[in-house]
Amino acid sequence: MILKSAVKALGLLSISALIACGGSGSNPLTGGAADDGVITDPGTDPSTTDAAFLFDSGKNLVANSFIFTPGTTPGTGTISINNLPFDGVSSQGGAYTPRAGVTLPSGEVYQNTPSSAAEDPYFAVVLTSPNGTGALVGAVATNVYAGSGYGGAYASRTSRGLPATRPQAYIYNGSYNGIRVLRQAVAGSPNNTIQLTTGNAQVNIDLQDFDSGSIRGLVTGRRLYDLNGNFISNMDSFELVIADLDPVTLTTIDGVTNTANSTGLRAQTGTWTGLVSGPNGEEVVGFVLLEGSISDRDPSFDTNLANPVVTGRETGGFIATR
Repeated sequence: MILKSAVKALGLLSISALIACGGSGSNPLTGGAADDGVITDPGTDPSTTDAAFLFDSGKNLVANSFIFTPGTTPGTGTISINNLPFDGVSSQGGAYTPRAGVTLPSGEVYQNTPSSAAEDPYFAVVLTSPNGTGALVGAVATNVYAGSGYGGAYASRTSRGLPATRPQAYIYNGSYNGIRVLRQAVAGSPNNTIQLTTGNAQVNIDLQDFDSGSIRGLVTGRRLYDLNGNFISNMDSFELVIADLDPVTLTTIDGVTNTANSTGLRAQTGTWTGLVSGPNGEEVVGFVLLEGSISDRDPSFDTNLANPVVTGRETGGFIATR
């Protein structure tokens, strides 16, 4: 996994990113110059901070820039995402728009609009800070490839800091939105299935241990939806396993996560990244990657064990407030 995080003292990002931002007005937020046709890891730019990317070209997680233009009312903004093949969106034009009639409990679903049969459908989920801090998270995916396809995830903040005195561990509560691509290698089966996930995010930070500080979390109350926003089923929680928190960048170091089977053995595994956001550490924002064979407690698990196993990749983002 090539996961790069970076921070910049200025509030505006100077690097390319993927995300949408809430708010009103029509002035675009831009993540810098696009690199159409070039797979560039945005986390390798040493001049950048206050953003983290889920970027791994070996896994086709290659989204590396954004331009978000808020609409005059909620649900009318647009996103331009760079470096995703055949999405019809780049610095040359095109945009992701809200999927009509589909809203999740804490955010919206965006999609591109393929203009010809040569272009592929992509879908994105986003969250913005409920506290007006400018924090943003999101994920994007497509279901037209034999594997998990192209996509990415992103998190950013406009400031970072900690309370002047920190006598205790802190609890942060908030929301999680995700998007997942499921695959079962059955001959003649249709394209991979895309589903939407939501949940409640809780993050704990202890700044008195591990010297640099430690951080952990849970995503609970998970719910599964189809692309039209129809509820499918409840889902199991997953853990954001305890990790170190870098005392300078206030970013997690090597966070891992997983789901479990009914036997307690691991099912899907992955990584997570979190960033402390706000001048006094008011929020934690971040993203998650889960991949592999789904749990036998997952509503999409195939109980006919003679069939190929169902595998999947979920990417998502969370924002939690203390």
